[in-house]
Formats: sequence, structure tokens, C-alpha cells
Amino acid sequence: MITARTSVFINLFLIMSFFSAPQIPGAASDNPLEQCPDTPNCERSSQEFKTTPGQTLEAVLSVLDNMNAESVEKTGDFDIHAVFRIRVFGFRDDVHLALRPHGEDGTMVHIRSASRTGHSDLGVNGRRVNRFYRLLADELR
Repeated sequence: MITARTSVFINLFLIMSFFSAPQIPGAASDNPLEQCPDTPNCERSSQEFKTTPGQTLEAVLSVLDNMNAESVEKTGDFDIHAVFRIRVFGFRDDVHLALRPHGEDGTMVHIRSASRTGHSDLGVNGRRVNRFYRLLADELR
């Protein structure tokens, strides 16, 4: 027997599955992060910032803290793995970041945000990547 609450969640899921987050322009072909699978539960892109890798790294760590990442781990000098937990359902998403020098005084920030489970994430990863870039730009001003 389906309860009213379950019915609401099912309907919300079906409605949201038709919406997707806006795509971020500028995904660089030199992005070192793993390609996303052919499913709508992953976002991968790149964006340049006119700051040094060290300055950018400090700002990235601050942004991840402000976004309430469940855990953040440096996996290399300028590589980061963060885990986010979806409040309602408790699903976990993995966010990988790679910061690389770009040009004389810039840093290319590569990001990949992917759900661990499911086919569709209802646009969560796309919105997370958009929000991350927006907060990072604000932090670096």
C-alpha cells in the first residue's frame, strides 16, 4: 500500500527528473578528471581563475567548508576529494577537484561531481557545480 507521503515523493521524483541543471560552458579538453558516464547523475567541467594555484586552493577549501561538505581530503598537492550527503534521502555524492596552473598567473579548476547511486540525480550535481563556481568566484574577489 502506498501512503500519501510516498506518493508525494514519487510524484516529486517524476516531475524533477524532467528538469536538469544548466550546463556550465568552458569544459576544457585537458580536464584530468574521469569522464562522466552517459547518465544524468554526473557533471564535469573546468573554469579558469586569475589567481595562483595556492590562492585558489585556499579559496576552494573555504568554499567546500561553506557548502557543508561531509568530508574533504587532499589527495595531492592540488587535488581534492569531497563527499556531500543529500539531506532528504541520505545519498552520498563524490566531488573531485584538480587545480592546475594555467597561463602566467592563472589556475584552471577542474571539477567532477557524481552520485554514487542511481541513474538520475534530479540535477543536484549540476546545481552543486554551478554553486561551487559562483562561491569560488566570490571568495577570490
